[in-house]
Amino acid sequence: MRILHINDYAEGGGAEVHMAMTMELLRRRGIEVDRFTSDDLADSRVTPARYISNSVARASLVEKLRTFEPGVIHLHNFYHVLSPGVLRELERYRRNHELRVVMTAHDYHLVCPNSGGSWVDRGAMRVIDPAKLRSTKYLLSRRWDHRGPGYSGLKLIQHVWNYRRGSHDLRRVIDVVLCPSRFMERIIIDAGLPATFVPHPAPVVRAPCNEPRDKGVRLVFAGRIEPEKGLRQFLSIIPSQFEGSMTIIGDGSELNRCRELCHARGLDRKIEFTGRLPHDRAMSIIAQCHVLALPSLCLESCPMSLIEALALGTNILASDLGGMREIVERANTGFLFKPGDAASLAHAIGRITAAHRDGSLNEFDVSEFLSERTEEAHFEQLMRAYAGLRIPDHELTSAAMAPVSVATHS
Repeated sequence: MRILHINDYAEGGGAEVHMAMTMELLRRRGIEVDRFTSDDLADSRVTPARYISNSVARASLVEKLRTFEPGVIHLHNFYHVLSPGVLRELERYRRNHELRVVMTAHDYHLVCPNSGGSWVDRGAMRVIDPAKLRSTKYLLSRRWDHRGPGYSGLKLIQHVWNYRRGSHDLRRVIDVVLCPSRFMERIIIDAGLPATFVPHPAPVVRAPCNEPRDKGVRLVFAGRIEPEKGLRQFLSIIPSQFEGSMTIIGDGSELNRCRELCHARGLDRKIEFTGRLPHDRAMSIIAQCHVLALPSLCLESCPMSLIEALALGTNILASDLGGMREIVERANTGFLFKPGDAASLAHAIGRITAAHRDGSLNEFDVSEFLSERTEEAHFEQLMRAYAGLRIPDHELTSAAMAPVSVATHS
């Protein structure tokens, strides 16, 4: 079996880390794997036309398929650079070759013009109403990008052109969508696409940090500093009387605005910015902190950063939305707050401070949660998906079986 992984980038965020981890997992078991990313393109520039269907990427993929001859395609993210047009080439290749196409849904791109499952309302991020995603009126009446109507329109055109034209819907090329959360699985199925729950494997903590945590509560954020991640809003409402500290790891378009906000609020001594760091170094810092904060304004599917933090013994604080809520509920530890709600965040910070004071903040047991996410279990689920076999359901809780519920602004 030859498996080709397709993703926009070779390195970067959570999707890239997951792809690399999956490829290594397969290689260790003697399976031949390769990848196709923007690194394989002679010209990786993105233009409006290429964003909708990238002819350069499609031609390069045709050559990759010819030389590697995969039996399985494992898709990740492909809508930034490669474009959904690559699905057309997979459709053509399958006419003359046995081919199985699976996709790990790292976000909501297949069902929504905005991959984060959010839209913009007078400058504020709102989460989607999953029940209305099949409505053309709903799609056309929303702004899907915070940068302006041009970007929003381009996202809408890409989505409608590739996925909403009846028999020309390129999503039909995908045999099954692998969903890392039950929340996402329900949304994908409700959109009429074949999906199954395959949780991301928990990271193996090879070298736990031996350095003691600070005496005072120390929060950490690690990720892209972009509007949808909610960091600037989080910093604007974090209680000024909070006696702890916070380390912010990452880079992005909102970095300078976050720095300026901290200075204006007099938080310079409490909050440090490290910039982007190598993954191992970031993990080391997370292990030294008490709580990892993820204040995203988008739904998130199954953020690996939360699972990584729990595996390191670091507690979590997250927005009460989507896959973030599901991780807190299934791990039976962590703190949730309503994004943008100062009182809700203050209440969560108060609970964190109290737990730190009584010594219980980092004394949690997530062994059962992590045991469901072993490499062996993940490998077995992948093999069944690649072979077209049904993946047995995990034991479901009543919460997991409940209808999708999000705080929406329709």
